[in-house]
Amino acid sequence: MVYATKPARLFDIGGNTAKWAIASCRFDPDVRVTILDLPGQVGMARENIAREGLSDRIDAVPVDVLDPASAFPAGASAVWMSQFLDCFSLDEVGSILRKIWSAVDERCDVYVLEPFWDKQRFEAASYCLQATSLYFTCIANGNSKMYRSGELIDAIRGAGFELADEHHNLGANAYSLLRFRKRP
Repeated sequence: MVYATKPARLFDIGGNTAKWAIASCRFDPDVRVTILDLPGQVGMARENIAREGLSDRIDAVPVDVLDPASAFPAGASAVWMSQFLDCFSLDEVGSILRKIWSAVDERCDVYVLEPFWDKQRFEAASYCLQATSLYFTCIANGNSKMYRSGELIDAIRGAGFELADEHHNLGANAYSLLRFRKRP
């Protein structure tokens, strides 16, 4: 679904170890990927990228998405965030998406992949995600949350984006893929 429009330059925000960026380059021989993540993660990503021989197609930019002074580079034809936004409060999600809004144009697709608890096939899965949310909020960092789909969609809309389409119950773990476009 992400490659249906043949994005030329994809930003992987929260790209971690570059696993998805590497898979993307193997899937589409023409795509260039830029990973945006914390400096420590960028270091590990660069090692993995070099090991795979993809340094000419994948670059990594250190950025603290929560730093008010940070900005994202321009030029993305698609933005990818996988299990990334649930690491932040809704206010922080809004802040991150406003940075994306400033860096992209109206043709850029913004993809969000998340396991929403209200979109699960099985009640037990929904319960497990809600319990995970309690762990994140109470123990891990105090503000992460496994969101109900409408909560996250509303936060992204509030940052200037419109939901273009949504797909639920993808894969064995019933993920949801949301695609947004910038409102002019």
